[in-house]
Amino acid sequence: MEYSELPNTRISGSGRLTLPGYGTLKISGSGRVNSDSISTSGSSTIPGGLKLHDLKTNGSTKIEGDLASDTVKFSGSALIEGSLECEELTKSGSIKIGKSLKTDYARLSGSTHVREGGLIGREIETSGSIEFGGDLISEDRIMYSGVMRVDGRVQGKSFEARLSRDESYIRDGITSDYINILRSHEDWRNMGSLVTSDITGEDITLENVQCDNIRGKNVIIKKGCYIKGTVEYSDTIQVDPASNLSNAPVKTE
Repeated sequence: MEYSELPNTRISGSGRLTLPGYGTLKISGSGRVNSDSISTSGSSTIPGGLKLHDLKTNGSTKIEGDLASDTVKFSGSALIEGSLECEELTKSGSIKIGKSLKTDYARLSGSTHVREGGLIGREIETSGSIEFGGDLISEDRIMYSGVMRVDGRVQGKSFEARLSRDESYIRDGITSDYINILRSHEDWRNMGSLVTSDITGEDITLENVQCDNIRGKNVIIKKGCYIKGTVEYSDTIQVDPASNLSNAPVKTE
């Protein structure tokens, strides 16, 4: 990536810095701008369209458009009015992305809302709540603890979920080689669930899941599940009597 050329400067207190070709950087607190990096603490407004090596913000941040950066670290609240594209994203607090998210690796805690879809090159790990307005696709691992709501499909090599007290929802189903969906704590009993359409994979373990159909190789259905349609397996099947299957499992060749 060809980085944006920025002036080297420091800001302390309330200040503004014109970034030629992009707009005005506004900071209330402190900040540092290097040739290809920005670091802020306090309240900041960053113009859109920048291509950075590194962005770090602590406090309240608004980005007025798209952002591309090798690494991004947000602590506090962040609003990105456009799309975010980066190699590594670390976030604690809340973030809203007005368009799509594309990253190789993401580690997120708190509240995450992406208006469109997410494309993950390697791994996404979240705790708290996360929402996507489109598909969530990973080339490797998706792991969340808490609540996930996806208005599309979820696809990856590995999908792991630890359900909190609230309902998770994935509209267009889950496709993954390895699928493991469990409640976070045994003493929460019937609290926390995931609702989706079809679940397709190789090794599948489900607890407190409501779905239409399941297709897998080795399938374990633990307690709290409700399967409306069919369960197909090609090797092994285990079903807890506390779960409800509308039809008997079918072994396929």
